[in-house]
Amino acid sequence: MAPSQPSPTLPSASLDIDVIDAIAFDQSLQSDCLTSGTLYPSPVQSQHLLATTTTSADTTMALAYDAGLPDIIPQEYHQYLDVFSRVKADKLPPHRTYDHQIPLEEGKSPPFGPIYSLSEHELKTLREYLEENLAKGFISPSDSPAASPILFVKKKDDSLRLCVDYRGLNQITIRNRYPLPLIDELLDRLCEARFFTRIDLCGAYNLLHIAKSDEWKTAFRTRYGLFQYNVMPFGLTNTPASFQHLMNDTFKDMLDRSLIIYLDDLLIYSSTLKQHQEHVSAVLARLRQAGLYAKAEKCQFSTSQTEFLGFVVSDQGVAMDPSKTEVITNWPVPQSVHDVQVFLGFCNFYRKFIPQYSRTAYPLTQLLCKEAQSAPFAWHNDAQHAFEQLRSAFGTDTILRHFDPTQPIIVETDASDFAVAAVLSQTFDQGARHPIAFFSKKLDPAQLNYPIFDKEMFAIVAAFKHWRQYLEGAKFQVQVLTDHRSLKYFTTTKQLNRRQARWSELLADFDFVIQYRPGAQAGLPDALTRCSDMRPKDRGPSLMQEHNPGNFQTLLKPHQLRLAATGILTVKSDITDKICDALPRDPWTSSLLERVHLGSAPPGFAINSMNLLTYQDSVCVPEVDDLRLLIVQDRHDSPAAGHPGRRKTLSLVCRSFFWLGMSKFVHSFVDSCETCRRIKAVWHKPYGHLKSLLVPPHPWSSISMDLIEQLPPSSDFMAILVVVDHLTKMAIFVPTTNELDAPKLAKLFLRHVYSKHGLPTSIVLDRGSEFTSHFWRSLSTLLGIKNHFSSAYHPQSDGQTERINQVLEQFLRGYSNHLQTDWSDLLPLAEFSYNNAEHASTQLTPFFANYGYRLHFSFDNTDPASPALFPTARSYADQLKQLHEYVRGELVKANSQSAEQFDKRRLPAPQFRPGDRVWLSADNIRSLRPTKKLDYRRLGPFSVSEIISSHAYRLQLPPSMKIHNVFHVDRLEPYVANTIPNRVQPPPPLVEVESDLEYEVEQILDSKVDHRYHDPLFYLVRWVGYGPDHNSWEPASNLTHASNLITEFHTANPTRPSPTPCETPPLSSFFFGVDTVMTRS
Repeated sequence: MAPSQPSPTLPSASLDIDVIDAIAFDQSLQSDCLTSGTLYPSPVQSQHLLATTTTSADTTMALAYDAGLPDIIPQEYHQYLDVFSRVKADKLPPHRTYDHQIPLEEGKSPPFGPIYSLSEHELKTLREYLEENLAKGFISPSDSPAASPILFVKKKDDSLRLCVDYRGLNQITIRNRYPLPLIDELLDRLCEARFFTRIDLCGAYNLLHIAKSDEWKTAFRTRYGLFQYNVMPFGLTNTPASFQHLMNDTFKDMLDRSLIIYLDDLLIYSSTLKQHQEHVSAVLARLRQAGLYAKAEKCQFSTSQTEFLGFVVSDQGVAMDPSKTEVITNWPVPQSVHDVQVFLGFCNFYRKFIPQYSRTAYPLTQLLCKEAQSAPFAWHNDAQHAFEQLRSAFGTDTILRHFDPTQPIIVETDASDFAVAAVLSQTFDQGARHPIAFFSKKLDPAQLNYPIFDKEMFAIVAAFKHWRQYLEGAKFQVQVLTDHRSLKYFTTTKQLNRRQARWSELLADFDFVIQYRPGAQAGLPDALTRCSDMRPKDRGPSLMQEHNPGNFQTLLKPHQLRLAATGILTVKSDITDKICDALPRDPWTSSLLERVHLGSAPPGFAINSMNLLTYQDSVCVPEVDDLRLLIVQDRHDSPAAGHPGRRKTLSLVCRSFFWLGMSKFVHSFVDSCETCRRIKAVWHKPYGHLKSLLVPPHPWSSISMDLIEQLPPSSDFMAILVVVDHLTKMAIFVPTTNELDAPKLAKLFLRHVYSKHGLPTSIVLDRGSEFTSHFWRSLSTLLGIKNHFSSAYHPQSDGQTERINQVLEQFLRGYSNHLQTDWSDLLPLAEFSYNNAEHASTQLTPFFANYGYRLHFSFDNTDPASPALFPTARSYADQLKQLHEYVRGELVKANSQSAEQFDKRRLPAPQFRPGDRVWLSADNIRSLRPTKKLDYRRLGPFSVSEIISSHAYRLQLPPSMKIHNVFHVDRLEPYVANTIPNRVQPPPPLVEVESDLEYEVEQILDSKVDHRYHDPLFYLVRWVGYGPDHNSWEPASNLTHASNLITEFHTANPTRPSPTPCETPPLSSFFFGVDTVMTRS
């Protein structure tokens, strides 16, 4: 644990204030850091900085605020004006026994995050933030081994606010289960109250100190050094529990007598005005004593009605906040059949809670019948009456229940193009889910331009802000249901944009989990987002359409597409204005401007009619505010540009712009464009020279094994085991079944290989489950065999066996009968034919190379037998040894020639190291997207985790991919890291294997029985919309909705395996309906 820093001495509050600006502060930092050789100020330097840096503007504003307090606070409480002082609230709080602690899970350490690139404006804001908070003592320099990254988010007034990304720290922090008050119990205390005062604390979290032993865990990295918080910052988990603990103990003698508290919201209640003034004075005095301060403009004094925690509190009692149901009770009258469908779809979910629902809704359902839809839409009195009855039903206790803190909470959210909505529910009455509150919000013009991910995330954020009193400190983890699958990974996304960072900070106070729920099941919030009054009257083109017209091509006519494409490639007025403003701020362009005015500029430079500096009519772009980046993004990333290569992108940029080093900038941009790497073909030669297997010392010491599967049945066989000797090239073809497991494979190996040729020292295998099973590995280890597995999607690793497989299949293709049922009987002839044919590598037949004599080919004398070359056993052995040495020499020569020819078509393999990032070819990886033609060509980037050999690497793949993670180098491409500051690239697409997708069965092709499985009956299925390559064997239990197709198959193929009475019930007992859609795992 890092040692804590001593608390700095605060500057005295006097009128003699030493002020330095941001530039001087930056220079001071750089000078001190250079002098001391550190990357951030030392504690001694921080004392110097604190003594010479204060923010006069903030102090002046705070003093002005305090001067106006007498006009806000009632006269009877003027003696407590200091409790509302903004100046005092900005001071460092003292250490208390309630200091916020950050306990970590055992064995876990806080992460050390990156430093994100910041713009000049952000750097200026950062310097001001550090200056201000160092002066207050809220932060201090740190030498912590932990560090969280920072970024800036925009406030509503367009100013910036620093945000620390504490998600990594929060994930390993032990949850503080200190209870938050139950809202129902709090409200019960107000039964006889007549007067109320509501007090909201000022900068609540900054009023609590971080425990001395935990300050180092809050450290954050900046360009100007490492700092840590001394007060509770936003974004840390457990902060609500720590603050509630402080408040409960501070006011423990007043709680439930004249005061109720929920975090930083205080409600003082009394039955008489005199008592009330005494109670308020006591609370204000206690706030002063505890060093807690209130926000005057958020307080409400001595009123008979106020809003507290989502309820309306008055001298008449506690009433439900109308906002809970106003979304429903204000539902607009339907204007079309579609509007009626949306309303009834919402109501239908709660029909069991509405008495006589069908009778009440009948006039509305009649509007949906075919006869009514064929006529113009007509809204009549009966429909209006039914609509009002259903709408008012949602305000009754029958449907809307009071919040129960002892029950789990469900928040369902949804977003449409123009609105977000949510439903807060709990489960009552033996599993019946009742709504607690409804929420919807029309998106403002800025929010309309959010991408769909941010709109869906905003729905969650808006719901949590709206229902904070229910969700913060909940007893159970809040379950959030959304129809946007990618939101599940929000809490683990490596880098957030500014908006998402702000949301992450807000959500840190809540314990929740986001779960995916298909859109078809999202009827409730989905209906709320599609009310007719949520749609903008005249939306016009959004910024998303203006800046990304390619996304809306299907909505545009051809001439509009041409105009859109032209518009993207013109010099936009906003860019022009920015360039004009930035010209004096860049040394290169400002110097040229001056020389143009003096008439001494180099040839080609001039100032055009728009006051822009040009070179041969191209606008000169200064290196300010990422203008060059914005221009290249527009000429490369936009749909009209289409992600061109280096030359074409440079050509597009050169048409209108110029700056020194433009070619290098564009090349770097294009080379590091992740979208280009994903979607474009590779035009260079494949990587990796040929790595031939070592020539074995003698026959059958090194062999290859492979399976040819999914053959038509032949004498109960449906597969072939192919075994090949690496030295002599002799092959063995063994008929077997598709159900070949490790024990059966071991028996075949012993019968056909070990019994005739002994034990090999190494075997090259493919990656079938039969070969990689635990049993086969154990057997190999027991017998001392080394298994060399092919790398994923690189069959060339076992190229010898793959080639012989082709020869065997060619033989069977030429000699098998029309029904292909006799191929197993042809295998001995196929084996003879192959072993008796001269091999190109050795110039000998495999049989002769193995045994030293030739086979008889026929019974006539035209095929003489080999002469008796070896009169004695010893001479025979010597000659055979010489033969094998000759074969080895020929193989070495053949391998060398093959490698020479092979390497002409290849590039040397790049050398990757663990930690390097690479792109993975998607050629052999089946994704869940509709067509391979439009799918990504590469996936990633992924990190290299291990070097298997010079040509094979293990990658760190996400668990969702579920594929073998060792790949040949020709499947990989080097990753080029981005070196352009402030460039934001699109996040990588999610690579996952769906677990519950639905596919439609087109036809049943075959059936088989595999007794290794609990459900032994399998069907070969062809899927609608997929080619033969995607046919798959599925257990009968997966096809419960395809009974008609199964019946058709067995009628046409009565001899194929089917459910029998002794094994399984008849088809009619477990197949229902005629729907052919099934769930496929």
